[in-house]
Amino acid sequence: MSAATATREIADLPGPPRLPLLGNAHRVRTASLHQTTEQWSELYGPVFRFDIGRRRFVTISDADEINRVLRDRPDGFRRWREVLDNAREMTGTFGVFAAEGGDWRHQRRLAVTALNSNHLQRYFQVIQTSSERLYRRLADAAREGRTIDIGRELGSFTVDVTSALAFGHDLNTLERGESELQGHIERVFAMSARRLIMPVPYWRWFKLPADREVERSLIAIQNAVEAFMEQAKERIAARPELRDAPENFLEGMIAAQETDGTFTDEEIIGNVFTLLLAGEDTTAHTIAWTIWLLASRPEHQSRWAQEACEVLGEQRAPADYAATEQLHYGEAVVRESMRLKPVAPVLGVEPLADTTVAGTRIPAGTRLLLLTRRAGLQAVARASEFDPDRWLADDSAAGDAPDQKSFLAFGAGPRFCPGRNLAFLESKTALAMIARNFELELDTTGGPVTELFSFTMVPQGLRVRLRERTVMAHC
Repeated sequence: MSAATATREIADLPGPPRLPLLGNAHRVRTASLHQTTEQWSELYGPVFRFDIGRRRFVTISDADEINRVLRDRPDGFRRWREVLDNAREMTGTFGVFAAEGGDWRHQRRLAVTALNSNHLQRYFQVIQTSSERLYRRLADAAREGRTIDIGRELGSFTVDVTSALAFGHDLNTLERGESELQGHIERVFAMSARRLIMPVPYWRWFKLPADREVERSLIAIQNAVEAFMEQAKERIAARPELRDAPENFLEGMIAAQETDGTFTDEEIIGNVFTLLLAGEDTTAHTIAWTIWLLASRPEHQSRWAQEACEVLGEQRAPADYAATEQLHYGEAVVRESMRLKPVAPVLGVEPLADTTVAGTRIPAGTRLLLLTRRAGLQAVARASEFDPDRWLADDSAAGDAPDQKSFLAFGAGPRFCPGRNLAFLESKTALAMIARNFELELDTTGGPVTELFSFTMVPQGLRVRLRERTVMAHC
């Protein structure tokens, strides 16, 4: 993408009317940023501009252009500068999520090693254990006839899985209730999201009580991770076989450190932070959105239950990794949910040098907002229809399946999310257990479920009622 081929300037782009000084700040709310920009894209096309105060944004919803940008990372584009600044200020270390350039290439090897698909089979026991605990929680609610905040239950499930996989510590919040460490993690995640969209970084000059509380949480998390790291090193010294067959991410990264010799303890700690913060929230919301879609569509819920019953038999949840590989319709359900309700419906990047995107001259440092969900929806027929069959290769509707360039739930290009396989494994395991054992019904007394954008896209107001499946004729 050469600046010499530009055909227009940013000032030439269409966009919503702007006010002096404010720009479009009066029309943009963080909680609905994705929806507002998607609506503007319908009005102004696949490339348009908007301003928030003095900050200028160029928005792209064309799948081809988005893929060109994402494939040119990390050399041509990076995340918005606020992400790196936030990581520096919050943790003092980046991790692979916020790292850029050569630092990203270096740290990527840590994440890829820890998330190697061969390791996932060994990690499965952790997911299975948490799925059994989740079953017992849901069964109690079903027997008592209670409606539940399913997102909260799934948050406990994913924090248990993530903490156990990240550093081998079983929080077991599903049975013990929220742990102190879980509270610290949630507090840091919430403040990270808040600071990313703050127009003025006030905390650099003075700190509110919430900022001081987060600083205490960060110290607590770092102390815990350092203690877990020392324990992991002692386990590896006592059991050298863990270098080739690690039982959690921390052991995998320490083994990589010993083999490579170039990874520091600080880099390992940074990537444990990344796994804790990113692994909990995104997967919980993915499962929750899938439950909302299934509970709204009994015919798809019934078909998923039938497959889960056929694969699991008398087991309440998948008994091993191989069983999850047989859940073909279930994976199609998850993919279709991610297409319609991705937890990351937009991505923010900026170019490192002057360049051209979609025939527009883009100066270095210009904030690009990539509308990944809208790009995916535009790429298929019957875009707004929930149809898992479009993902099944032997189905007549397979021609409606999005190609890889338009399925952007995990990004694209070199910085494609390394946690993809783990996310599918967690989602399919938990959802197979739920489909096999429960019927889902939405509780609509509080109004419709809405999309809330808070770093990730959250199903706001999602409550369900569960009924145990006592007779499954197709089992």
